[in-house]
Amino acid sequence: MNTGKWYQQQERGAGIWRLGLLLWVYRIFGIRFMKFWVRIIATIIGMGAKSARRFSDEYRRILNEYQIAHNMEPTTFSPARHIRCFADSLVDKMVAMCDKKNRIQFVVQEDADWREFQNLIKQKMGAFLICGHVGNIGALSAFPGGQDIKIHAFQQVRQSGVFYRFISAHSVRPNTIIHAVEDMNVGTAGEMFDSLANGELVMMAGDRVSAATPGKTIHAQIIGRDCELPMGVFRFARAMSHPVFAVALLNIGAEKYKLVIKKLDDKNVHNMANGFAEFLESAAIAAPTQWFNFYDFFGKKHA
Repeated sequence: MNTGKWYQQQERGAGIWRLGLLLWVYRIFGIRFMKFWVRIIATIIGMGAKSARRFSDEYRRILNEYQIAHNMEPTTFSPARHIRCFADSLVDKMVAMCDKKNRIQFVVQEDADWREFQNLIKQKMGAFLICGHVGNIGALSAFPGGQDIKIHAFQQVRQSGVFYRFISAHSVRPNTIIHAVEDMNVGTAGEMFDSLANGELVMMAGDRVSAATPGKTIHAQIIGRDCELPMGVFRFARAMSHPVFAVALLNIGAEKYKLVIKKLDDKNVHNMANGFAEFLESAAIAAPTQWFNFYDFFGKKHA
């Protein structure tokens, strides 16, 4: 969290033995005790993460401008609190992936889009999911019934290699398959198309530009600012010829999450990206301290 580009960032405070120790603490003393120590660690790390604090402040300022302009109550939080929320999300993700008996609870925003998605799952028709770094989509693997359906989740491994290797080694969720974005090749599209045809889910992040092709982007507006989204993700989603949904898992209490889903246009790439941008905006407004893009995300103010 020390530069303006997300793909130039490096993990902080990570280490296989440290993560192993935290998992041991969790299994012996429980999640609340584990979070207590992780928050202390996050506070110490945050003191040295000047860029993370700066981008947190910048995000809050931009969000407050948008809230005031739309007659909303401005949200107040410090960078330290913002970073602690991020640390809490990592703990919940670890627990969701590594312990089948975890205490994480889920509720669903039940609406027409959720019912359509649910029907697709029941009929084993498959769907493409586009997530963002708002909330904690990593805990989705613990969602009730998740063991009955495969989720192919794509992740940039270079920026989170230690955490990725640790989760891969300790995961108790065999149906959540993490693919390294760096390993994608010409055969990936065919493999994922077959997975969708078998009723499985494919998920990619739609809020961070490609490290390999940072110039290939789609411009969209989020909380009143021009932002760049990765064109490749939306083109890939369209090429799969399956329904596309935006998805987020927002924390609404201690170890409790709300699943929010929105149907996107699966025919037009720009409409899909704009719909996803609107979804991200609504998620940021609903859960301001769960926006975990600690880098120079926002562009100029939209005229």
